[in-house]
Amino acid sequence: MLKRILNNTLIYASALLFILFSIWFVVTQPVWVTDHTAQSAQPDVNPETLRSHVVMLSKTLPARVGVEAELQPTVNWLEEQLSQYGDVQFQTYEAEQQQFHNLILEFGPDTGKTLVIGAHYDTHDRLPGADDNASGVAGLIELARLLSTTSLQRRVTLVAYTLEEHVFYATPFMGSYVHAKMLKDKNTEVDLMISLEMIGYFSDEPGSQLFPVSWLKYFYSDRGDFISVISNLGNMAAVRSVKSSFLRSVGDDLPVYSLNAPMALVPGIDSSDHRNFWIMDYPAVMVTDTAYNRNLAYHTPQDTADRLDYNKMAGVVKATYQLVLDMND
Repeated sequence: MLKRILNNTLIYASALLFILFSIWFVVTQPVWVTDHTAQSAQPDVNPETLRSHVVMLSKTLPARVGVEAELQPTVNWLEEQLSQYGDVQFQTYEAEQQQFHNLILEFGPDTGKTLVIGAHYDTHDRLPGADDNASGVAGLIELARLLSTTSLQRRVTLVAYTLEEHVFYATPFMGSYVHAKMLKDKNTEVDLMISLEMIGYFSDEPGSQLFPVSWLKYFYSDRGDFISVISNLGNMAAVRSVKSSFLRSVGDDLPVYSLNAPMALVPGIDSSDHRNFWIMDYPAVMVTDTAYNRNLAYHTPQDTADRLDYNKMAGVVKATYQLVLDMND
């Protein structure tokens, strides 16, 4: 009898461990990169250039709230920056009887397929929005500079999106919704969409990383010193691909974590422009410093340029560039 009880206990314990391991594996998508010889030469990304872009967007230019007249100076500045690296296309559309603009820059041949990398340039409630999302836009501008001198085998599309924030969030007036729908209507094949959403705030203090649900603390570090790749369960392969490229690029200099989960289980995983590519059945991930789960200045006047880590931001840009190279092999 005792032997049978012990055997049953062992079976149940093994089954429980297997279930827990499976959940951990699916959620975190562990990737081990041992061959760093495949790493490309590191591009030159100047942290001070990133800083200057963030300062311009979050401090010098007028508030980037979702009003046509107030966004126009930012649109003009973005056009000036991006046009140094190619022909900027405007995707203009109407919302609440106003004109809004996505700024699009394409690189490489028109292969019928494209890798889309986007970042929204509007902010919430006239706030500085240094991390949210001047950081992502600064990274986008630097990617444009790098790609302008890169030989590509496949199309790469960079987009500065408008109207990501409230009151337009989760409506068809989001710039990314308008763009994704256009691609879908044209039957454009999107290999992957990357949303650069808050990529500048890092902290190595214990307890600086919070979690949307408490059980995630058993899977991840409590130090907010990493960049994360986030998506739903349908994009596990995409997350592994992005994570592998990032790890090859940054090595041990910047930890890279990832999360795949259903929206019902982990709230917030759809909280940016990638959500609209999911709606159109395109693969998409968010690259983020985890936003309000780390940066407590999120959607406050304290989200200022002096709080960001531009060296680590430069690492995120380099890692994203590495992904472009990997997807063009």
